[in-house]
Amino acid sequence: MGYSITQATPSDDQEELISLINRNFKKTSSQWFNWSHHQNPFGENYCWLAHEESAGKLIGSTGLLTRRMCYGGKPFAVGQAESINIDEEHRSAQAALKLQRALIAHLPHTNFNFVYGMTDTATAVFKRCRYQQVGTFQHWVKPIRTEYKFKDRISSPLIRKGVASLADLGLRLYSQETRTFLPHQNKINFDAPIDERFEALFREHSAGLVMVERTREFLEWRFRQEPTTRFQIMTLEDRNQRLLGYMVFVLGETGRSGDYAAGIQDFFYRDLKSFRLMLTAFSGYCRQIGMETIVINYFGREEVSKLLARFGFFQRHSQTNVFVYANPACPDFSLEPLLNPNRWHLTNAELLS
Repeated sequence: MGYSITQATPSDDQEELISLINRNFKKTSSQWFNWSHHQNPFGENYCWLAHEESAGKLIGSTGLLTRRMCYGGKPFAVGQAESINIDEEHRSAQAALKLQRALIAHLPHTNFNFVYGMTDTATAVFKRCRYQQVGTFQHWVKPIRTEYKFKDRISSPLIRKGVASLADLGLRLYSQETRTFLPHQNKINFDAPIDERFEALFREHSAGLVMVERTREFLEWRFRQEPTTRFQIMTLEDRNQRLLGYMVFVLGETGRSGDYAAGIQDFFYRDLKSFRLMLTAFSGYCRQIGMETIVINYFGREEVSKLLARFGFFQRHSQTNVFVYANPACPDFSLEPLLNPNRWHLTNAELLS
């Protein structure tokens, strides 16, 4: 079966594109399409379409999203390879490879130093296109209330609650939150606006990290203007309202085991002490409002993973791999430092689909 690949703008064939996204990603809202494809705060996106040659039907697409990162104290433009979107009956490697190779062929015509991509379904395609794999996202789960775990094992509600109470107590005593206390000069705020303090936090504490710039404009776009999800923000501040760290989260996510979960979507912090205080405060808040688990996806620093483990998070299997591809038009830019996972900071903020 043959496929033709054409480059387009997101405005081209918009109705067909929205239908394709709905079929494969269950995104039915045209508002979500406009938000993700037309309102990127970093600039214009690129788009490639795959049509079945015999019928002319649109069966797949991919995109290159404009991003700006800061590394070594210097900002630079990069591209984020969008999820490859192909109808189920056409998911042989042929269409996906053609789409990804068209994206790579266009790279020298951009000012991107490199492209990075995250995928749990197209790892083989990225490897065949000579992307270099940096590592794999980590999926972490912190149980808070364990009764849901015993529903299929203990039929008696009374006994089940008793066993769960003991398990909950054991998990809490194991977690470092029982030994971490909020100093009187710090405060937790659940009503803070996204303001210039977020940009200041990023500028002052992102040295040496490979991460998308957390500008006020990007954070507003990602977490205030996204039309289908209600995000909430928790901040850690000092007595002068200086921002020491933040967490963006959603409540009511269904966890992998059907649990009622709080999902941490993004976070950043001044130092490990600040991150520890935020984890303590957020764990207590989730316990207070009846959450059963806290979940987080993260790729990057080992210090984050170690602290999550000390706070009672357990790592679960993840298949989301991170890849990079150098722009051949930028021979002076070295990918070598980017192949170290410990330099990265990626969260659900980058996982749009």
